[in-house]
Amino acid sequence: MTSSETSSETEYEKLFTKFHSDFFKFKSGKKSQLKCPGCDSNKRFIINDDKLIYSCGPSNSDNPKCGKQYTIKLPKYIHYRTLREIYETDMNGSLEYRKDDILQYDLSELSQKMDVRRELEIQNKLIKESSDNLKRLKDDYTKSNGLDEYIEDLEKLSEMRYKNSIEKSKIMKSLNEDELSEPEKIVLRKKYAQCIKENQGFIDIINKLNRENSDYIMIKNPETTIHKKFEEKENKPVKENKPVKEKPQKKQTCSKAHPPPPCPPGKEVPEGKDCCYNEKKKKKPKKDSPQPEPKKNSPKPEPEQEPKKGSKKYTYDEQIKILTEYYSKVDPKKTATDIKRIVDKRKPPNSKEKNRILTKPWLELCEKLNQKYNVHPLRLNDK
Repeated sequence: MTSSETSSETEYEKLFTKFHSDFFKFKSGKKSQLKCPGCDSNKRFIINDDKLIYSCGPSNSDNPKCGKQYTIKLPKYIHYRTLREIYETDMNGSLEYRKDDILQYDLSELSQKMDVRRELEIQNKLIKESSDNLKRLKDDYTKSNGLDEYIEDLEKLSEMRYKNSIEKSKIMKSLNEDELSEPEKIVLRKKYAQCIKENQGFIDIINKLNRENSDYIMIKNPETTIHKKFEEKENKPVKENKPVKEKPQKKQTCSKAHPPPPCPPGKEVPEGKDCCYNEKKKKKPKKDSPQPEPKKNSPKPEPEQEPKKGSKKYTYDEQIKILTEYYSKVDPKKTATDIKRIVDKRKPPNSKEKNRILTKPWLELCEKLNQKYNVHPLRLNDK
């Protein structure tokens, strides 16, 4: 597709959308949508079989702004399957009986017994034309639906999935070997996870291949004509923004008293300052210099709060022991494996085997058990 064809299609889509948008607004009946600004007559939307015309009033109006604004010649399409059936019928004949139509028979066989040379020539010519037209029709259908790219994507997908499957089989076979060390197995597991991640790319290609083909083929491109009056109306001159004159700022005079020598009277104050005199900032005291004593009326520091009950840091074995004793009273069906699984599930990720549950999740677990069984694990032996 050339650049001129692309630009014409873009212009067609723009005007086609504008025509129907303005038409629906016009059908709403609002006064602001019935007429163009400055026009006396209503807008006109002319819809023909192959043409759309937008007109601002009649063309014979005295107003130079009225008349045709733009014209859209619609594209022409053919239906692939309907036309293909017609060409195949012309080439192969039909089982449908049509009176006085001898071309529906096989005249090459019939010419051996009857004189049908003239009809046979017409039939052969029709078959050749239909064959050529059918070939062109298939080529246009293939091009408009991108079937060549479809076949390439299909072959690419098949090859990628085959390689991915072979790679995963090799990795699984290596992981089942006992001779590999744990670090080597970790590397293989990462490679296997990468192979699984590639499946998302396969899904994108499959979704692309699952699109439906269009049976409509464009045989004539759309055309648009923008009339001169429409161009003059749309391209209104843009008003230039006049530069705003800045008001002169009043000079502020200094009013502070200064040490000798004083500033000359009427000296200009710098922008953002209240005084023309540049006072020096007080130096910060050095670290070694003695700090001033705190005032007597300074507020006393608040005493530190005592840790809440149950905030003791329990070890992994202590947590197992507490829960084992707890479940032996509230739920004897819990096994040692179940209790160990409960503790391991709440440990920090990537923690070692004997790592404990952190204090906050440990207290939350105890509180949940208290709400469920009405007995707190940490106060089980309290009176």
